[in-house]
Amino acid sequence: MKALIFVFVLCFFDGLMLRAEDASPSNAVVQSIADLPEGYEIGEKSLSPNGRFAILYPIRGDDSAELPPNLLVCLKPYSVLTRIGTEGGRWQGARDQPLAKWNGNSIVAIWIAARWGMKDLAIYEIEADEIKRIQPVWRRVWLLFDQDFRERFLSKYPDEKGSGVIFVSKGERPDSKPELEFKGHKMLLNLFADNKPDLSVTPHWTASLHAVWNLDTAELEKVDFRPGPIELRPNY
Repeated sequence: MKALIFVFVLCFFDGLMLRAEDASPSNAVVQSIADLPEGYEIGEKSLSPNGRFAILYPIRGDDSAELPPNLLVCLKPYSVLTRIGTEGGRWQGARDQPLAKWNGNSIVAIWIAARWGMKDLAIYEIEADEIKRIQPVWRRVWLLFDQDFRERFLSKYPDEKGSGVIFVSKGERPDSKPELEFKGHKMLLNLFADNKPDLSVTPHWTASLHAVWNLDTAELEKVDFRPGPIELRPNY
C-alpha cells in the first residue's frame, strides 16, 4: 500500500513539474530564439506572463549607426504585432528604451524610459495575435500638464518658451507610489512633471497628477490634478 501511495505522489509531482515547465516564460523564450530576426534579442523584463509576447531590442553595435526599430512581437509562431516608436530602436538599458508592464497576457502598457522619467505611454490590447486597439494614455495626460504649464507659467514668464513639460520619476522611495499600476480593468497613474528638473536658477513650474485610466472606455477617471508652486530655486 505504501508503495502505491509513493508511486501516486511521484507521478503527481512529475505532472506538476511538467505543467510548470510548459507555463514557464523562459522555456517559451528558449524555444523561440531560433525564430528571431538577426540582430535582435528579447527584452527579458518585457515578456508577457505566459511568455508568448515580448519586446525585441536591437543588439548594440556601432554607436554611430542607427539601429532597427524596437518591435512588439508574438514569439511562437513568430510575428510582428507593431513597431514601437517612430525613430531608430534602442538596445536594452539604453536611454529612451521602451519598457513594458503587463496586465494578464493580452494587455500591455509600453512607455519610453527618457532621461528624467517616462514618456509616450500607451496601452496595447492584443487579440488573436494582433493589435486590437491602442489606447493613447500619454496624449490625454500630457494635455493636462501642458495646459497648466501654458496658463500658469508662460503667462507669467513668456520668455521661458524654450522649456516645457518634463515628466520626472521619483524613484522607489518608501513614500512614493508607483507611476503606473494595474488594478483589474483600471490603471492607476501617479505622475509628476517639472519644466527644468536640473535645479538651475531659473523659474520652475511643477505639477502632479493622480488619476485612473479605465481600460474598458479608454478614458481618464478620478482626475486629481495638482498644480505645484512656481518658484526660483537656489543653485546647489
